[in-house]
Amino acid sequence: MDVNSDSRGFISELKRHCPFDRMDEVHISWLAEQLEPVEMPCGTVVLNPGVPCDALYFISRGVIRLEAMGNSNSTDDQKVLAELVQGEVFPLEALEEHRPVFSTFRAGEDTFCFRLTADNFDILKQKSTIFSDFCRYRAASFLEQSRRVYRLHFSHQSVEQQRLNTPLSLLMKPHPLTVETGKPVREVVAAMYERDLDYIVVIDCELQPRGIFTVRDLLRKVVVPCGDLNMSVEDVMSSSLQTLPISALGYEAALLMAEQGFHHVVLVDNGKLAGVVTERELFNLQRVSLSQINAEIQTARDLDKLRSIAGDIRILCENMVIEGVTSDQLTQIISTLNDHLVSRVLELILTGSDLKGIRVAWTVFGSEGRMEQTFSTDQDNGIIFETPEDMDADAAREILLPVARRFNQILDGLGFTLCKGNIMAGNPDCCLSFEEWQRRFADWIQTPTPEALLNANVFFDFRHLYGDATISDRLRLWLVEAVKMQPRFFLLMMENALERTPPIGFFRDFVVDDHKEHPNTIDIKQNGVTLFVDAARVYALACGVTRGNTRQRLLAVGDLKKWPQSEVNAWAEAFLFLQSLRIRNQLESRRNGGLMHNRLNPYELNNLDRKFFLESLRQAGALQKRLSSDFSQRMM
Repeated sequence: MDVNSDSRGFISELKRHCPFDRMDEVHISWLAEQLEPVEMPCGTVVLNPGVPCDALYFISRGVIRLEAMGNSNSTDDQKVLAELVQGEVFPLEALEEHRPVFSTFRAGEDTFCFRLTADNFDILKQKSTIFSDFCRYRAASFLEQSRRVYRLHFSHQSVEQQRLNTPLSLLMKPHPLTVETGKPVREVVAAMYERDLDYIVVIDCELQPRGIFTVRDLLRKVVVPCGDLNMSVEDVMSSSLQTLPISALGYEAALLMAEQGFHHVVLVDNGKLAGVVTERELFNLQRVSLSQINAEIQTARDLDKLRSIAGDIRILCENMVIEGVTSDQLTQIISTLNDHLVSRVLELILTGSDLKGIRVAWTVFGSEGRMEQTFSTDQDNGIIFETPEDMDADAAREILLPVARRFNQILDGLGFTLCKGNIMAGNPDCCLSFEEWQRRFADWIQTPTPEALLNANVFFDFRHLYGDATISDRLRLWLVEAVKMQPRFFLLMMENALERTPPIGFFRDFVVDDHKEHPNTIDIKQNGVTLFVDAARVYALACGVTRGNTRQRLLAVGDLKKWPQSEVNAWAEAFLFLQSLRIRNQLESRRNGGLMHNRLNPYELNNLDRKFFLESLRQAGALQKRLSSDFSQRMM
């Protein structure tokens, strides 16, 4: 083998790629002189977990596999985390952080590398700022690539094809508008107009569908022939009704529409009406725009229309995942559209309600307060009110609670499930005057019991939703001032944020648990996303940052504390990756016919995602380490 020739050819190829294409020629020449050739027959273990790294390897030919810990004598592809090929380097992140690797690095075939010792790696960073910056930004750039994987994952089929392979139970409009046989056409058309629908299902007393009446039937069978609007609806309905079970797939409904010329297909469950699917649900929902949904929300005249819009929001956001929208954009879009929807609910409820002059701010807490809602969400809301001079807080609360409870029940009907912890406006403990909220927050800050700290994690992330914004703004400003000069509160908040640690261990890459329904999985929310959320909250409160979004908090605190931009970017990107993984997991669970959840088996991910997942969890650990250091020193 002509090693010198191989070296020259490799360096020439290396100079075509970042960061070497921007490095000074003198630094490239120095690097070329330091590289040592290494041959690795297939199966050679290059690096073992826990062993200090002593060199950086550049792959010239062949494949290096990253294998899960505890798998050093196995070639089980299910345990292969990633494959590195020609032009890649390893283990850059471990060398940069002066730590052992977490995986077994094994030659997947006969492989030829060039080796740069750890000492020379550090010297090259000192010589070349470009190379040094590249090493620091490496983790963040890895995470950015994952978005391409998501788009490829979902876009291997067209949107229409995906929908045609989806069970109709996930596409249908449940609780369709119905009318019993015997009703006059005039009354039926009025009901359709009120609901802004172009169809109505005709049923018998046993809830079995007997026909469907559409605007087309109205025009062809009543208006054009100058028929009598008082005739019975069954005289003019489409009675040649062919139904499908809700378990049927989209393509079956599409075939029925094509063969029979239908625009609506009635769905049944055990013979009884269950829903309706239209051409729009099957083919055109991906063209629903943000502006169109907003316009429909503003003009919605009843809760049935809002229920339909809630379904459109979900499908629009699912299509945004397919189009590669980033997780921070998606969660803010979901939260914004849900805000508009919920605000419209309040407008409809409050119309005609007499609140006796009570000024009210409706607020949201938790993930909605941070504008980080995903597909699977429940209610976290409350009320801040100003007590009028002629009544006390209890009297004001008695007026507000019936309205709030109706509000919570309606939202439950729209798909925002009731909060298991009862953090809802209809709970007297979440419907408080401005002064009562102040006292409650002050108690939590001054007497930070474990329960108080858990409450602070939810309620301190509040955001104004509807009503008098000046009330919630005043409470936010008061809270920022109240938490200052409370070192014990911050220390305990820090300890609370560190109770959970990233699920990665020394003897294997991922630490999974034996969850009853989802064994050998990791809860991405509790053991991933929440690690960043809790740490960012502590820093935001300590620094007086009023932004509620976790990514924005990290960036704002990083600017104030002059943290290295590479660290802040890595934390922000790791958080966004975990959110993206969580959203995709929820969407896949739903498309597979199950309930949406936050659990996944890391070894069922593709190789690239597994690597990003592991790196994101490591970044959570790095953020926790800085949090512990900062607030431990603060108490000294």
